[in-house]
Amino acid sequence: MLGLCASRDGSGSFPPKRWTSGSRASRSPRRGSMSRASFATSRTIAGSTARRERAMKRAEALALLLAVLLPAEGGGQALPGKARASAQVVISTRPGAIVFVNDVRRGVTDARGRLTLVLEPGAYALRVSKMGYEEARVRLRLAPGARRSLALSLPPLRDPAERHRQQGEALREQRLFAQAAAEYRKAIALRKGRFPRARLGLARALLALEEPEEALRQVRRALAESRTPLPEARTLLGNILRAQGLYEDAIREYRAALRQTNNFSPEAHA
Repeated sequence: MLGLCASRDGSGSFPPKRWTSGSRASRSPRRGSMSRASFATSRTIAGSTARRERAMKRAEALALLLAVLLPAEGGGQALPGKARASAQVVISTRPGAIVFVNDVRRGVTDARGRLTLVLEPGAYALRVSKMGYEEARVRLRLAPGARRSLALSLPPLRDPAERHRQQGEALREQRLFAQAAAEYRKAIALRKGRFPRARLGLARALLALEEPEEALRQVRRALAESRTPLPEARTLLGNILRAQGLYEDAIREYRAALRQTNNFSPEAHA
């Protein structure tokens, strides 16, 4: 027993324990653990940066979407600094007719069939549409301070393809998307496959039916078939790309729509 209790040096007490450089407590952390910690930190930083970049892209896409989709009812007044140079166009036609400027919806005629537009000087393509009637189309160039009055007649509709397109629009407004898609397809068939505006209506109906790939195909075909710019097609394409998380591509389409409309926006569609 005494032998078991004796100190190592025979003095009866144990000397303070000395840790050598090889002892476990004095060892520095192993290189592998440091590497793993550094790697984890780097991954965290990189992940945060990527998330911030994606958030910025989403914010930019949404900002452009708002700029594209804000309604321009009533004609879109000019900026205060440019008000003196603005031109005015007074349209007279059937009540409840929709007026488009450069394919951008700008308002609806009142009970007297009148609508006043305030536009910047330049060249414009006007289109007036009403369910059950032929459309009226006019091209005009406006000088600074110009005042123009346009009396446009809308004869009863006789084109069967346009009738099916208009019926598709009415059904889509009622949220009868499958029936609307069928009407749009009839309109396209009657035009032998070349009817860009009917394809855009079909694309919107297909989106509501949760068929984004086919909707995307219809929008691209509308753009390929059209001989003139289609800002609403660019807007719709941007919406589809944004929903797919392709924010840079969506931003490009929104910017194209804004360029084609002189920063006036197509009205949002369901």
